[in-house]
Amino acid sequence: MKKIVIVGSGTAGLITAAMMKNYWKDLVDISIIYDASKKNIAVGESTTPIFRLLLAHMGISTQEFLKHLGGKATLKLGIHFKNWIPGKDYFHGFAEVNSDVDTNTSAIYSLPNNKFNGGMLHNHPSTNIPNKPFDDYAYAFHVDTQAFSEFMINGYQNVINFIDDVVEVVDSDGKEIKSLTLRSGKKIEADLFVDASGFNTVLFKHLNPEWIDVSDALPIDRAIPQQVPYNFRDIPSYTCCEATENGWIWQIPIGQRYGTGYLYSSKFTSDDEAREKYNEWLLKNFNVNLETDRVIKYKPGYYDNYYIGNCMAVGLSSGFIEPLEATGIQIIIQQIQEFMTINSTLKNLSYNRVIINKSNRTLYRDIVDFICLHYCTNRTDSEFWRYMTENKTEWTKSFEQKCREEFLDARTCYKEKTFWGLDSFVQVSNGLEMFNKESIKEFLDAKIDGKEIYMQAKATHEYLENEKRRIRRISHKKVLESIISNK
Repeated sequence: MKKIVIVGSGTAGLITAAMMKNYWKDLVDISIIYDASKKNIAVGESTTPIFRLLLAHMGISTQEFLKHLGGKATLKLGIHFKNWIPGKDYFHGFAEVNSDVDTNTSAIYSLPNNKFNGGMLHNHPSTNIPNKPFDDYAYAFHVDTQAFSEFMINGYQNVINFIDDVVEVVDSDGKEIKSLTLRSGKKIEADLFVDASGFNTVLFKHLNPEWIDVSDALPIDRAIPQQVPYNFRDIPSYTCCEATENGWIWQIPIGQRYGTGYLYSSKFTSDDEAREKYNEWLLKNFNVNLETDRVIKYKPGYYDNYYIGNCMAVGLSSGFIEPLEATGIQIIIQQIQEFMTINSTLKNLSYNRVIINKSNRTLYRDIVDFICLHYCTNRTDSEFWRYMTENKTEWTKSFEQKCREEFLDARTCYKEKTFWGLDSFVQVSNGLEMFNKESIKEFLDAKIDGKEIYMQAKATHEYLENEKRRIRRISHKKVLESIISNK
């Protein structure tokens, strides 16, 4: 039996424990060391469809999960972006209608013909969801972090050792972790240590990891969170991300509240200025005042290697870019899945370590590029937006040129990135008005098989439009109420 010790019982620690226990079962003995007096940060409440992989590991259905959380989880079909170009909105929806349909986007036909209708399935913010089995369409969740933690602890308390204690001493030679000494005096050794302690990196900092700073490209490094009680008449099935003068605000519907938060950069906005602006927004939108002095501070970036020696850093311990596109929990799940698949014997071989770290590096680079794309608004109406417009990354500038002068066909863009599909790039790029219709036509004319590509795109567009019309919609709130009441 291999011994795994996880430090931290937040979202990262609990997901790690659940996935590893379900993967290795009785081959591992897992312990979580945590300080029961500390609460979760509760920022990563919005997820992506990969969250369903976690449920599969746990052997639980969507219905069971929603019922267990008793109204403290909702469904998410995409993200509504407001005012990233002032006065305009767009929607980034999850991109599946039918797995048999190739995602060489129909937009190469629909855009120049003014027929673009959003993504492959979810095209606009709504309080409805498809009236069909959950397995038949793409969705994610909005989750109350505290309720999720309690659900995970209750489900695994008999198979995972929960140790309420604090790590006082980390014995390390800089290459691996030898042992931990707890406040109680207990000494802990393990075959694998997992740092899920968040920004504190209680274990990982002793292994001299190299930090990749991305603050020049993505300078947002502060967040002020606040929960707002709300009596939903209808529950939105989407996250809202609203751009502001110096950053953006998230808005997540869960249970009887909205989770909200104000994101900004300390380079351009002081904490006091941010509180003042956030308070104005809360008063305007919910008629409530800001009730917290809490400011979450972080460094945008990630560690070049997240797996060193016998220690793996997951979630915030491995890095953090920003909450846009809800990548936090997705990173955790992908990190653990990749680790378990490649390091299945838990022998910590150096060859496996190189492959795992390379994969994680690619994951973070993909995220940085895609998040940077969202800021390609060419706004100049504040010091923050002028900076974002004048300091685009080389990838962003080349991608913007590609959109304006040619197009994103499946044989180029889709192969470049692994984290998001082509449909996601098209939705965001179109929302930011990056496409030139004349250039799309010229791009097609330059192709030997341009007419064939055009006709295939037209046929795909017509198929997708028919599919969208066929899908009946039902109240999101009524579906949740029905599941919870078990009717």
